[in-house]
Amino acid sequence: MIPTVTGGNVSVFSLILRVVIRFAMPHPFRLLLLLGLLTLPAAAQAQYRRVSVGFYNTENLFDTVPSPFYDDREFTPDGEKRWNTERYRCKLTRIARVIDDAGFDLIALAEVENEAVVRDLVATLGDDYCYLHRTSSDSRGIDLALLYKGDKFFPAEVRLLPSGFGREWFYVRGSLIGEEVALLVAHLPSKYNSRERRARAAERLLRTADSLLQAGHNRLIVLGDFNGQLDEPPLRSLFSPRSDGSLAAGQLSDALHSTATRQGTYCWDGRWVAYDHILVSQALLSGDGLRMRRGGIFIRDYLLENPLPGQRNLPRRTFRGSRYLGGYSDHLPVFIVLERQFAHSCENPYIRNP
Repeated sequence: MIPTVTGGNVSVFSLILRVVIRFAMPHPFRLLLLLGLLTLPAAAQAQYRRVSVGFYNTENLFDTVPSPFYDDREFTPDGEKRWNTERYRCKLTRIARVIDDAGFDLIALAEVENEAVVRDLVATLGDDYCYLHRTSSDSRGIDLALLYKGDKFFPAEVRLLPSGFGREWFYVRGSLIGEEVALLVAHLPSKYNSRERRARAAERLLRTADSLLQAGHNRLIVLGDFNGQLDEPPLRSLFSPRSDGSLAAGQLSDALHSTATRQGTYCWDGRWVAYDHILVSQALLSGDGLRMRRGGIFIRDYLLENPLPGQRNLPRRTFRGSRYLGGYSDHLPVFIVLERQFAHSCENPYIRNP
């Protein structure tokens, strides 16, 4: 809204414009210079750039080729799942639809079989993504991967970190719109494992995150499928969030603590539960530079199904037992939105300042 002069209907902007024209009309160059000076404060205002980071468990994104290194016969044309080319391509199309629809700038993936699968997924996407992948020691042959938009993120370090149970953590460090950020992607053991094994894995993850923070990686994001809620055993003693989202142990906070209580990401025994999590360090919650603005669960109607009248919606998954459903995944994606303020609009957000 443009302010007006008291006692009249002529705007301040109109008065200034009249003065400028009267003073500078005989000299066109002077007119352009003055108009440029008038618009300078608007150009010098602070600018904000936002970027989104997500996680998605893709539910057994396997190709159809038998592996000589692990037993994946279940996901072959002659296996129990009758996993043929048509079903594989359908699965790629489904997962690509979710990623394109969400538009995440970075998205970590769980349960991808190998690099070839990740490459096929990237080729199926409508948007332009780069990818990072490392082969893990998982006995089932499922890995973690990271897709990212090359104009937002520049990776500097990529490696697997020991987890103590075979499926390593996937660690990536790089520049995210000009700020150094470290990501630690995890897929913890399921509830079919012993409570002791799950507790050791959770403790190892927290120790790894603390070690990274102590090493100076202050902007840390831990994300993945924890196969459990933060407030239930065996995660409660380590990860149970307080009212402000900070965890009971360590130096991290639950980025989804206000969202996960309203909607889960997975159905266990017919009940919605929050198994997929994003934890952030204190540097991403306060201070200068890149900061988290919000977090959430990505939900669309096509990701849900209602199998029987009167029942709650469930994730539209690919399989229920051995029955092929042709859906998306048994998990819903989670995400956070980060924001960085720039002093001037002419500042390049993709070049890190010294």
